Amino acid sequence: MNKNKRDSIDLYKYTLVNLRLREDKSTSSDILTVIPSKSKIRVIDAEEDWYKVEFNNQIGYVYGAYLSKTKYPWTNVRLRSSSSTQANIITTIPQKSRIQVLDVNEDWSHVIYNDQEGYVFNYFLSDDGNPPETYDFTYFYTGMSKFVNINNIKSPTANLITTDLKNKITYIFKKDSSGAWIKLYQWSCTVGKPTTPTIKGTFYVSGRKPYFGTDAYSVKFATRIQGAYYYHSILFNADGTEIIDDRLGMALSHGCIRLALENAHWIYNNILDTTTIIIN
Repeated sequence: MNKNKRDSIDLYKYTLVNLRLREDKSTSSDILTVIPSKSKIRVIDAEEDWYKVEFNNQIGYVYGAYLSKTKYPWTNVRLRSSSSTQANIITTIPQKSRIQVLDVNEDWSHVIYNDQEGYVFNYFLSDDGNPPETYDFTYFYTGMSKFVNINNIKSPTANLITTDLKNKITYIFKKDSSGAWIKLYQWSCTVGKPTTPTIKGTFYVSGRKPYFGTDAYSVKFATRIQGAYYYHSILFNADGTEIIDDRLGMALSHGCIRLALENAHWIYNNILDTTTIIIN
């Protein structure tokens, strides 16, 4: 599957509960309809905690926490009728196919693939469709320049972004004339909290927005990692005129990676689409 297609907006998701379709990105906005649990909806756009979707020819917004999560098997995996290796096999899901996770119970994920509902073993799923430990991560947390060069990381552009979730640092690299990666910047960042973690894996920049937000907050200079996940600024009020949360070096976001305003602006202005991103 084309990597840029996989990194674009999720085409479809499923509701986890009876979910209100609202006119705007606010819990106080008008309710257009109530979408029944396990309904298939088309995703038009996504911004961290809110999704713009279409259901029964109505377009509105739903809260992302009540939608299925997108995962990709890194090998061909069996979809089973229940959470057991002895259960009937419904179908075999090809490597790197898009699946929607409804729930996770210990070692098994309850999923929907091609409108077929069943269970797959968690070990075979990832955020990017690649197997665990694709790279040698020995130096990822202690020497990022060494990590990217020892692993000979490839990027379709002259830049590379990496984010160390453990130390909460984002790095920007530029390729020199010899093909080696040279570190340009190293910035403190805020990442997803334990209940809404930042995705891990290899991704490719897939678009940007000058701002987005709700009636409670806004962010500026958002560069898309995948789906609803972005690099973006610290939090501003809804009007974008006043900083309301400038904390960095913490785990408290809905999954996006927050940066100081000037650093988010630099990525927005200078990093081209398709640039490789590695998050771990």
